[in-house]
Amino acid sequence: MENQEELKEALCDVRRAHRIIYSYQARMLDLINFIVAKLDLTRIEGATKFFSNDVRRGRKDNAPLQIFNGMWAWDFVYPYLMEYYLGEYEEVNGDSSSISVIQYSDTGYFEKSDNSRTDIDSFAPEEESISKLLFIIEKKPKKIKNWVWDIEDIVMDKQYASKKHTSSVVDKKGCRQGIYSFPIERFIDEKSSVQALQEFLDFCKDNDIVNWDLV
Repeated sequence: MENQEELKEALCDVRRAHRIIYSYQARMLDLINFIVAKLDLTRIEGATKFFSNDVRRGRKDNAPLQIFNGMWAWDFVYPYLMEYYLGEYEEVNGDSSSISVIQYSDTGYFEKSDNSRTDIDSFAPEEESISKLLFIIEKKPKKIKNWVWDIEDIVMDKQYASKKHTSSVVDKKGCRQGIYSFPIERFIDEKSSVQALQEFLDFCKDNDIVNWDLV
């Protein structure tokens, strides 16, 4: 910024961006609740922020947020990469399943093999990136005691996070995992959202993960 007028115009863009992000995230919350309802799940069990750290409070009650020199600005941007954990469920045959939906607001970082999370100029251009949902569903047979995957390893893996990914089935230590990608624009309205969810459930049935139906 070379002068106050240029900064004034840029700050107008900042205000506009914050309002757009609010509207976008409100729509995302509606979509996640719609997915929960159509899959006949109980509720959203919780969420985890990935890509950067949470902004944490101190240990004392009512402690202020911890701000320090060198912290990433990304720490303040919660919906950039977010996991919605939709819970663990027992199947009819005694197997267990768990499901998460991952919101990638921008795949730009993941489109290149070697770059820095804090150097946004090293990301792929916005036009060459996408916003996507990644469905991760796991099946744990009754005889297996513990889940075997680390969700963060999957979420941050550029193989699954990039726009090129479509679907994967992975077997590990007796458990099976289905990983399925959708550009967010596939969920433009109720009809298209139902079609996308049915596509995901067909994938799960075809690969012997779960045998769920929409409601």
